Amino acid sequence: MNGIVSQNMRNLGANYKINFGLTLPLLKKIAEEIPADAQLANALWNDTAVRESMMLAPMLYPADEFNEDEAEKWVTNMPNIEIADICCKSLFRRLRFAPRKALSWSLSDKMIRQYTGLQLATAWLIDHHEINDISIFEQIADIALKKVADPNVNLAFPAVNYLKQAMHHDKLSVYILSNSKNSFENNELYSNLFDELNQEKELFKEFSRYDSN
Repeated sequence: MNGIVSQNMRNLGANYKINFGLTLPLLKKIAEEIPADAQLANALWNDTAVRESMMLAPMLYPADEFNEDEAEKWVTNMPNIEIADICCKSLFRRLRFAPRKALSWSLSDKMIRQYTGLQLATAWLIDHHEINDISIFEQIADIALKKVADPNVNLAFPAVNYLKQAMHHDKLSVYILSNSKNSFENNELYSNLFDELNQEKELFKEFSRYDSN
């Protein structure tokens, strides 16, 4: 147990009934030493009192055995954004139905579902250079554009995060910039974001040219 990390997290409002304060690298190392197993992962996930149990669960669940019903159960029991991030990065992004769930959750009126949906969409875009059903990600972009000004930083942050990642995909970047230009020009916050998104697009183009050489 890392008491210092645990106490610091508690001071920042991360309230778990039991928190051993294990770091993410250590948890990943533990997960690497345990065979992936759906039954074990579910048992760990259902142990909602322990932070580390819920963090290990998505690392140990075989993605090809995780269905949409399970995904709905997990997001319903999602306790906070830390666990949501781990689920998106370790498990949800590898699901064949990830884009569909990302849109569905982003449309929810519950903060944790919206956060998970936006973070999942971002994680999926990082992993995939080609987008088969771009309409899904255009709809998520529309949601993100509305959330960048949300007073809740837990929604504004993943919204901006998603839009910046979308700039790495030509069709999505054109959609976002062309469909939102008027809104950006009439609002200082959006105007600044418009500049940031353009810069993100240009930086990615430059990186891609350098990487191809």
